[in-house]
Amino acid sequence: MYMRQMMSENKNSAGHFRDTVVLHGLTEIRVHGVGGTRPEELLCDLSPKRVAGDAIAGFYRTSDDRGRHREAYSWGGLTSHSPLRVLWTLLMPSMLANMAGWMARSRVKSGEEEATQEPTTWIFRWFARLAALVLTLHAAVIVTILSLDTFAYQCLGQLQCSRRLVAASWLPALNFLHERPGIRLALGVIVPVAVALLFFVLACRSRTRYERVEPPTPFRTLPAPGVRCAAAQKGGLRSAQFWSGWLWHKHLSDLHLAASVAVPTGTLGWCVSELGERMNLPANSPMVVARLATAASIVVVLIIVGMLATDAAHEYFARGTLIFSGVFLFITSVAAWTLPLELVQADDGGAKTVLQPVGVAPGIESVTVSWGLALLLLFPLVVQQVTAWGARWWKAAKEARRRGDFEGRRAELKWVRAKARGTLKVFPFAAPVVLNVVALILGNAVLLSLMMLAAGGLGEVSYGFRPERGVLEPTVGPALWVPKAVMSIASVLALGVIVVLGLFGVAVWIWLAAKSKAKASSLVDELRTAYDEAEMRSGSLTRAPAKAATAQERRDAWTVSAFEPAPFDHSRSALARATKSRPSKWVRQAARACLIGEYTPNLAAILAITVSAVGVLGTLLVVTQIWDPQTWVAELVTWLSVLLPVSYVAALRLMFRNERVRRAMMSPFDVGTFFPRSFHPFAPPSYTERAVPELTRRIWWLHDFGGRVVLTAHSQGSALTAAVLARQSERTEENPVGLVTLGSPLAKLYRWAFPALFSDGLLQSFAKGHGGFGDIHWRNVFYATDYIGGPVATKAWSASLRKIDMSMIDPMTDKFVFGQPLPNILSHTGYWVDPRFWREVEKMCDIVAPYHFRATDTGAHSVSYGDSAGMSLSRPPVNGSPSNIGDDEEASLATIAPDSTTPLPYQ
Repeated sequence: MYMRQMMSENKNSAGHFRDTVVLHGLTEIRVHGVGGTRPEELLCDLSPKRVAGDAIAGFYRTSDDRGRHREAYSWGGLTSHSPLRVLWTLLMPSMLANMAGWMARSRVKSGEEEATQEPTTWIFRWFARLAALVLTLHAAVIVTILSLDTFAYQCLGQLQCSRRLVAASWLPALNFLHERPGIRLALGVIVPVAVALLFFVLACRSRTRYERVEPPTPFRTLPAPGVRCAAAQKGGLRSAQFWSGWLWHKHLSDLHLAASVAVPTGTLGWCVSELGERMNLPANSPMVVARLATAASIVVVLIIVGMLATDAAHEYFARGTLIFSGVFLFITSVAAWTLPLELVQADDGGAKTVLQPVGVAPGIESVTVSWGLALLLLFPLVVQQVTAWGARWWKAAKEARRRGDFEGRRAELKWVRAKARGTLKVFPFAAPVVLNVVALILGNAVLLSLMMLAAGGLGEVSYGFRPERGVLEPTVGPALWVPKAVMSIASVLALGVIVVLGLFGVAVWIWLAAKSKAKASSLVDELRTAYDEAEMRSGSLTRAPAKAATAQERRDAWTVSAFEPAPFDHSRSALARATKSRPSKWVRQAARACLIGEYTPNLAAILAITVSAVGVLGTLLVVTQIWDPQTWVAELVTWLSVLLPVSYVAALRLMFRNERVRRAMMSPFDVGTFFPRSFHPFAPPSYTERAVPELTRRIWWLHDFGGRVVLTAHSQGSALTAAVLARQSERTEENPVGLVTLGSPLAKLYRWAFPALFSDGLLQSFAKGHGGFGDIHWRNVFYATDYIGGPVATKAWSASLRKIDMSMIDPMTDKFVFGQPLPNILSHTGYWVDPRFWREVEKMCDIVAPYHFRATDTGAHSVSYGDSAGMSLSRPPVNGSPSNIGDDEEASLATIAPDSTTPLPYQ
């Protein structure tokens, strides 16, 4: 509400710049966080002027303030502004699989080695790509079984079932298909191939909008796209080619599409050959081709496994593998189409009855086994991660034995544990494995549940492969068979996820309720001390004139402290109210916010590990037949599956209609799509592939015309600016850049989850003032109540480096006017209205560009809207139009489009 009031009062929008923009002087660029904050809100201006970029992601400028230009980089259009972005929620499993590859620990520890060495080992990157391939194979197998077996073979093989799918005008065609199972099987591969092509086309379209934007170079020639995987770039984020992922994504997309095509090809070939054997057909050419297609599909998958071992894109080899897989799909379909098989039996009256093997299509048993065997591709990553984890403990134990100066065995074990874990807070155990398992659980649970739902909607479902009696018998009624393994694993995964989420929510609520009581008792003294110190610094406790003191007394008479029980609150006993032994509800809320801010990473790790552990344990119990889920469990899962699409459509409709809801619900995708698609090509596109080059070019553009830049980055925007400043500039001279981060997840989230990229060495180099971009002046502002942001420095950092962190007390004060709302807990979103934060921005501007350097329009006047805002808005000068700028400054003007809705050509 406050920012909207500021916007309505500000008449000095960027429209006063007309067709030119001053580039020299100091420019503050505000970068928003998750959710896609609008530039109008960032700049407190109802109509800021777009000066670079386009409507999807652009730079907007408003009037100058305190001797500096003010701009906002709005990149929210890359993630959440468009209603179509909500469809990315379908890609969450692939997003998690891609994230998993970036969550490894660094193979090097010192900052000097980090700048020249690859952040992870080659063997890990290969195994991580294999684990991501498992998700593609599993999805392809499940969709193929649903289409080829459930729909094409079983349902279209029964007239009562097939008539539920099509209108009466299609009955002649149904009769034709009803008698020819080979053609039905060939038609069954259309859906899985179409689904794979859909994901491939979406990946290609997004690649042209994101990965196709190459990082800038200081040379006049266009930058050449890099051929190496971003995860294999030496120096990690420091590499100039890190954000050049067009060729690699194209290479990886071809390989995953080839695998997606190989699955229905092999399934079709195997089912055709098995069906022929069941019907005692001679080994003619269609049968031979079907067996060759199955072997070719296995060969294609093995080739893909081998090609994923390389870190360089080989476009022709990957495209050749895709073509090879597609050719065999076509040949196998022709063979199935020409299968000489008509399963028709005529009685004495001339009526025809179709005979075919009852149950699932012959060969589906082997396909179901292959679905489980695909998990073997995850096993190398498990072994690698467990080995790396054990190696850290073994080295720590070996060093402890070499020291031998511990007081008892317990002290030695404590030292070994601290040494193995390290001084940094990181994901506790095998993060890449855990996230890959979670991705597989979510993907398989949804697809298997939808398979059971589809089968239940077409007929009466039986679980198994076929009835125990007879292989050949007339089909009677719409009876469909679903493999028992599918039902069991779907039940375990779906119910496991629901139960874990429910119990986890209840446990966290109980834990917060109990823990916040103890935290509130200690927080009262901390807050009182902090507020007293703040009043001393502001000078409010110094002697004041008698008239001012009288006014202050009148104000104090209306002022109430939030430490006291709320007025008219009858929820406490008189004794507790008198002794004040229990903190107020306001304090308990602040304590709860502090606990959430402190333990958010730990809670996220516990949830992810628990979901993966329950899924793995349940699957093992089913596979080993220790637990056999009953039919009522399958019926419950089917009922829940009915709610799944209904809930999803309702959420989609809400997100389509309401941008604020869409921005909130799509916020996790801003984190999940930060890194390039180096491990799974069908993940949502990485917005940083375009945002990092754009922000880099904007800073270079300002620097080339004598300007200096201060970046004010909130939340996810701080990770974006860190990626920009870490990248090697390749320019000989760069002006220093100021960086003020607020609510930054650089340490609490990114160093914790992605220690190989956002390493402690990289953050320390920023604190020391060194970055790939040039000299950096950094200040990190945070609240203890922030559930995302937090301090960057650790105890291992020197005292001088720890000064970059500034902890601000939240809430800002305990005082409020009687009858008015209590002071708000600002948490993660309140920095923009905190005057203490804006004072830090002003200090940073003085460091980067002293006030006499700031070359803004002459005659600018500033009007302040109060200390509670910490912001001031400038009025345009009387003679401040671009025509009054001298000839020596004319080169520092940029021409912009007169219409803000006109898209600018991207360069």
